[in-house]
Amino acid sequence: MRLMQILLSQAEAGAETYFEKVAAAFAQQDGIEQHLVIEALPSREARLNSAGVQYTAVPMGLISRPLLYDFTLHKAVREFKPDLIVTWVNRASKKCPPTSAVVVGRLGGYYDINNYRKCQHLIVNTPDLVRHVTDNGWSADHVSMISNFGELPDSLQIPQPLPDIPADHTVLLALGRLHKKKAHDILIKAMPKIANATLLIAGDGELQEPLQTLANELNVADRVKLLGLRKDVFNLFQRADICVFPSRFEPLGNVVLEAWATATPLVAAASQGPSWLVQHEENGLLFAVDDVDACAEQVNRIIQDPELAQRLVQGGRRKFEAEFSMDVIIGQYRALFEQLINEKLKGERQHGN
Repeated sequence: MRLMQILLSQAEAGAETYFEKVAAAFAQQDGIEQHLVIEALPSREARLNSAGVQYTAVPMGLISRPLLYDFTLHKAVREFKPDLIVTWVNRASKKCPPTSAVVVGRLGGYYDINNYRKCQHLIVNTPDLVRHVTDNGWSADHVSMISNFGELPDSLQIPQPLPDIPADHTVLLALGRLHKKKAHDILIKAMPKIANATLLIAGDGELQEPLQTLANELNVADRVKLLGLRKDVFNLFQRADICVFPSRFEPLGNVVLEAWATATPLVAAASQGPSWLVQHEENGLLFAVDDVDACAEQVNRIIQDPELAQRLVQGGRRKFEAEFSMDVIIGQYRALFEQLINEKLKGERQHGN
């Protein structure tokens, strides 16, 4: 199978990070020749090089972009001759060149379906996104629900230093852009109610200064560490005692899967994705969105009850291995891709007859 995946984005957020994980996973699959098309971005290229992933980078320079962007994209598709193309995020799906390959759009959010009209099939990662695309006119026969996997490939990790943390502190880890919907403010507001704990927040964004100001005002700045964008997430999980995911809005929540994969006890706000994934007190603890007191209460339960923490870790691991491991999810991708390619070939033979 000749598989091409296209991501045309300069962001390094959740969708883009997961694209890299999927690309690294497929690079290790027998029987698949993979090639990516990405926008030139040195940090992404370094990680893909480390993972042994083949790619073409379309130019992003002030002069080269208007002159060569579309030309490079079209040339890459034409020369690779893929059997199937996966387009990630809106721009790639809109700009996918004319091709004889099967084109599959991958959605991880509530995007405008009009951006995916060049696609013959869609992959979404939650049941509610199936509802979203079908409610907006997409045929149910041409959409598949394949969720995400939780492993953090070593090849994509770029180690960075960690701040000093008191030896007797519980380490809390929160991941995500510094954006209102990620609700890091709720977790910072909970910190005065959580004794002897240090909070690591990994992510960058426009709320860096307001969140730091909030920590200062609550006198917890010495226990709240804003780490910025990190690409050593596995190392952060290894240092963490508890993962806290306070997001106000989350279609899925890769952080949940990563916590399960790394055997880290999980506390999450009961937003859309975590509510679907997590069974309260079985594989994680849930609290109401924006409820500071409940967030602190659930974190303190884990700190004070090691048996509860171990039970949550075991429950998360069971669900992860059954439904959200790399082997399970990549196996579902492969089966779908083979089915779509075979259906196309069958249709071509029938048409030829």
